[in-house]
Amino acid sequence: MTFSFRRRALPFSSSIFDQVVLSGTNFLVGFVLIRYTTDQDYALYVLVQSTILLVASMHNSYLMGPLTILTPRMAQEERWRTLGSVKGVQRRLLSVAAVPLLLLTLSGYLFGFLSGPLALVVTSAIFAIWTALRREYVRSVLLMYSRPHTLLAADAVYAITLLAGVAIAIAINKAVVVGAILALVIAAWCGAFAAHRSLSLDPGWQREGTISVWPAVRNLGAWALLGSTIYWTLGQSYSYLLATRLGLSAVAAVNATRLLLMPASVLTIGIVSLLGPSAATWYTEIGIHRVVHRLMMFLLAIGLLDLLYFVSIWFARNWIMVGVLHKHIADLDLLLTLWAGVVIVALFRDVLQCALIAMGHYKSLAGQVGVSAAIAVVLMWYGIGWWGAPAVLIGQIVGELINLAGIIVLLRRHMRLTAAPVLS
Repeated sequence: MTFSFRRRALPFSSSIFDQVVLSGTNFLVGFVLIRYTTDQDYALYVLVQSTILLVASMHNSYLMGPLTILTPRMAQEERWRTLGSVKGVQRRLLSVAAVPLLLLTLSGYLFGFLSGPLALVVTSAIFAIWTALRREYVRSVLLMYSRPHTLLAADAVYAITLLAGVAIAIAINKAVVVGAILALVIAAWCGAFAAHRSLSLDPGWQREGTISVWPAVRNLGAWALLGSTIYWTLGQSYSYLLATRLGLSAVAAVNATRLLLMPASVLTIGIVSLLGPSAATWYTEIGIHRVVHRLMMFLLAIGLLDLLYFVSIWFARNWIMVGVLHKHIADLDLLLTLWAGVVIVALFRDVLQCALIAMGHYKSLAGQVGVSAAIAVVLMWYGIGWWGAPAVLIGQIVGELINLAGIIVLLRRHMRLTAAPVLS
């Protein structure tokens, strides 16, 4: 029993350390950009990061999510051959997609639609997206094979490279935002290379072959893709709304406040990234009722950690924002309180929906998140005129609460349809 518990706990411990590395890196990058660059540069970096998050979410939903569900059912050799073949297809598709995007950016510059600096930002962002998706694939494969220690090492390479690149960009002090985005490109490439090399050594990539899993991937991935795109609209489109309605300074202010709570958010994301594949495995072994019980235990533990962190940040908020970051943000207390609400509701949503994803209920999730996002965006758009920048967070909270209520209803319905197991 002790051995079994330790075997299950170790991957999550490594995942926590991994997210500490990623969270700390993102925090430091955001810190130095807020402290040493203009609001415009920081806001552009945030918009690029939001775009990377959108594309990565679409990629993981359409491709990696279904593969996580489908490949555990395959024989070991077929599973590994499939993952290697999909990797090759992904590389070719990304290369084909990058060319027209780069040509479109060049055309925008030549015809005067994009200024020189903005064209450089867009070009750098295209390469950042390309390398981010390559890194996401090999990271997901490491998670599928329960190799959190290797993942931690690869992410450490990414973190060190990113911090060094941003530091160099700050030191040069010319086109800082372009330098920071190029640091993302180099860091993602280095992190992907480290993970890819580890998988090359053990178990070793095989020759590409016929991929029989594509029909099932398309069937599951289409709804997951729709859901992830709508979800991005719910959780990330606020930066574009702020840029459109209030300008880049509002984007910088809201995201600078978010930076204080980033460690809690990234910790949740990291744990859920491991809970997703684990829940799919648990579902086939122990059934939905015990899966939900395990997820609730994780939810309680992460929630307590987040609460302790929120209290600490609240008492240090003015010192950090004014004394350290040298930023004066209107409505700081309100923004921080609303961000805490966003993080807590997102924690409940992310953990509980792992059970529905494990059962493959992408279509139901896509439908309800669509309704939630529509309500949230409408409230954000009109709320900005009433409440200013805090409206985007109020809209997020309302939308996320509606989404969470739908997840709970769906989960209870499916649990009632499944006879509760008799525990010995």
